[in-house]
Amino acid sequence: MKRGTKRLALPSLNTKHLFRMTDSTGILQHAKFSVPNYKEGYTTDDNARALIVALRLYEKTGDKSYLDLVYRYMAFLYNAYTEDGFFRNFMNYSRVFLDEKGTEDCFARSLIALSYVYSSEILDSSIKELAYVMLKRSLRNVLHLTYPISIAYSVIALSILHDIKEFSSEAKMYLEALSEKLLNFYHKHSDENWKWFSDKLTYANAIIPYALFRAFAVTEKEKYLKVAKEALDFLSGILFENGFLRVIGNRGWYEKGKERPYFDEQPIDACDCVIAYTEAYKITEEKEYKEKALKAFRWFLGENIHRKPLYDEKTGGCRDGIEEDGINQNQGAESTICYLLARLFIEELVKSEEKNKEVV
Repeated sequence: MKRGTKRLALPSLNTKHLFRMTDSTGILQHAKFSVPNYKEGYTTDDNARALIVALRLYEKTGDKSYLDLVYRYMAFLYNAYTEDGFFRNFMNYSRVFLDEKGTEDCFARSLIALSYVYSSEILDSSIKELAYVMLKRSLRNVLHLTYPISIAYSVIALSILHDIKEFSSEAKMYLEALSEKLLNFYHKHSDENWKWFSDKLTYANAIIPYALFRAFAVTEKEKYLKVAKEALDFLSGILFENGFLRVIGNRGWYEKGKERPYFDEQPIDACDCVIAYTEAYKITEEKEYKEKALKAFRWFLGENIHRKPLYDEKTGGCRDGIEEDGINQNQGAESTICYLLARLFIEELVKSEEKNKEVV
C-alpha cells in the first residue's frame, strides 16, 4: 500500500485542554506548556475560532457543556464588537481591551463564527438573533477589506449565509465582489511559475483557494474553480516534500524569487490545508486531494520533519509549532483549536468515505 493511503488511526476526541484554557471571560491566548498563561490575556481571534469549534462539537455530540462554551465565546465577541461593525482584538487579563480596532483577519474570522451561529439549526433563536444584529451591521464592511486572506475569510462567511433568506441576496452580491478581488490579485501576481495571489506566501495560505472553492459551490462559476485548483496545486508542489507536509515557515515567510524559510511551522497552516483539501476533494472528487487532506492531518500526529507529534493525547492540547531544534512545547489556544477543527473536518471526510463504500 502506498504511503499516505494507509488507514488513518484517528485519536479519540479529547477537549480537556479546550475547557482548561477557557475561564469565565473566554479562551486565553497562550499557555506555558499545558498551563494557561494569564499574563498574555485573550484575543477575539481565538474566541471566534473557539466559537466555531464549540458549536460544531455541540452539533456533533449534543453535550450541553459545549453549548456553555458557545455562549461564553459568543459573549466575548459581543464585548469586542464596536458600533461601526468591527471588533477589538487584544484584551488583557483584567478584561481591558488594548486596541480600538482589531485587524482585518480578526474582523473576518468573527464573521465566520457569527455566520455559523446564525445558520445553526440546533441553537436557540435568542442567541441567533444576536448574531443577526451583529452581522447586519458588520457585513457592509467587507467591501473595504484589502488583504487576500481577510477577503478569503469573508468569502467563507458569506458562503455560509447565502442560503439563508435574511441574507441571501446581500451575501451573494458581496461574495462575488470579494471573489473578483481575489481573482484580480491572482492575475496581477501570478505567472507561469508562481500561481498565487501576492508575491509572498505567508500564513493560512490554503484558506484562499478554499474560499474560491466555496465561491464556486455558491455561484457555479468555473473561473473560481479554475483559479482555486491552480492555486492549490501550486501550493501543493511547495508544501509536500518527501511524502509529508512542510508548511511555510514564519521566519520572514516565502517571497517570490527568494529562498524559502522552513521554520517555524504553525498548526494554523496544517489545519487550513486539511480544510482546503477536504473541500477540493468534495467538489472535484479527485483522490489526490483526499490523500493530501489525510497527510496534512497526520502532520499533527507526527508525520512531519521531526517525526514527533504536536497533538498531546494526555492533555488534549496541541503544541504550538515546529522549530528548527524541535517542537515548541507550549499548548496555546490557536494551536489547540486548529487541531480540533482539523480533526472534525477529517472525521467527516473519513466517515463520508466509509458511508460511500457501504452504499457501493
